[in-house]
Amino acid sequence: MSRMLFIGINYYAYIGKISAAFSRQGYDVDYREIEDVGFWSKTHKKLSPAAYRRRLDHYHLSLIDEAAATRYDVVFFLQCHHFSYENMQRLRASQPKARFVLYNWDSLSTHDYRPWLTHFDKAVTFDPKDAADLDITYLPLFATRDFFEVDPAATKEFDLYFVGAIGTMHRFNALKKLHAFCRGHGIRTHFHLKCSPVVMVKLLLGRQWLPGLSLRSIGFADIVRLIERSRAVFDFANHAQSGYTMRFIENMCAGQKIITENARVAAESFYSRDRFLVIDNLDFSGIPEFLAAPVTSELDAEAFSVDSWTRDLLE
Repeated sequence: MSRMLFIGINYYAYIGKISAAFSRQGYDVDYREIEDVGFWSKTHKKLSPAAYRRRLDHYHLSLIDEAAATRYDVVFFLQCHHFSYENMQRLRASQPKARFVLYNWDSLSTHDYRPWLTHFDKAVTFDPKDAADLDITYLPLFATRDFFEVDPAATKEFDLYFVGAIGTMHRFNALKKLHAFCRGHGIRTHFHLKCSPVVMVKLLLGRQWLPGLSLRSIGFADIVRLIERSRAVFDFANHAQSGYTMRFIENMCAGQKIITENARVAAESFYSRDRFLVIDNLDFSGIPEFLAAPVTSELDAEAFSVDSWTRDLLE
């Protein structure tokens, strides 16, 4: 069996699902967290960035030393910019026979990973514009089997839902406008808007509020249940990007109607007007008609499964 060292952020249940997919391909996977994203770690990072950087570098050195005892066939990074350039060189030198593969599920404008690319045998991104600009591979995000198995006959309590973090006021203002539109047109909505304590305080001080604002993340299983209970999803990226969000892919694989500001979808082979509505400049006027129309087209989304994604990564 081939050996893989998998380094990434332990985000929701995705790491376990990705590792299981690699295992189904015949890899013995050792997962190591690239960075702790817990509350205290984030607080340390904000209050004392230099001390946090030293601590993170020391942790990565211990990770490299530990991994040196095993000869890996593949070293896979899900994001890499948390590693210092020097530590990436050390890891590469300690695993001379391994194939190094990188996947980025943030755009270049969010995290600039260009200095690290020389360390990888294959670099892949979810963002097609970044892929073209950097001459690397484009591969969209994926959905796990949980989303393919959503029950389409489940009772719909909501017409439109949104789940995501409020990282920018651009996203918050778009949702505020959408909520007002839906309330005026009798459209039932459900929002879960994750905020950091700092963002929550700023919103409250600015007397800004929306139903669903929360300091807590929604659970993975709760997202699946919310899709079953909703007729459509609103897809609006937190940051500037040309790639599809995870929420977009998951809802497409679940057979859900999608309202999105990503105009690229209209040129895709899987696009159909009964499944996708592209909004321009936050013009929501087409939403009522879109929600009322039945889904009549067929869609084979298997190419977006986590198993297809992991196979394409390692080709």
